[in-house]
Amino acid sequence: MSAKVTGGCHCGEVRYECTEAPLKAGHCQCENCQKFSGTGHASNVMLLKEAFSSTGEVSTYEYQAESGNTMARAFCPKCGTPVYGTSSGNEAVVMVRAGGMDDPTLFDPAFVLFTTKGQDWDTVDENIPSFPGMPG
Repeated sequence: MSAKVTGGCHCGEVRYECTEAPLKAGHCQCENCQKFSGTGHASNVMLLKEAFSSTGEVSTYEYQAESGNTMARAFCPKCGTPVYGTSSGNEAVVMVRAGGMDDPTLFDPAFVLFTTKGQDWDTVDENIPSFPGMPG
């Protein structure tokens, strides 16, 4: 992926930019990602928080993950698009959805997480390393 990632919400009210290359990218089939994406998995890109900035008002929803970490999901209050997320388990990063990037073709998934929670109808590339949960 390129060194700069830009993106935002559907209506354009919220925009983001990261001036550093993504750290990791992959799919997550956990039940939370299924609910938040409205489908079988979320396709996420991990960005360095210190190189990340956003403009526009976001609403935030916080919840506790199975790990015990506090997760925060920021979304556009106008169009509802999920924009980014954070976790108390790793406060140095921000996660964005691949579909929200201005150039989603930059997404190059390296893993699939929580495959034990995956739906039979949700298939991902079998050649990508897969994990039944969150690797250690």
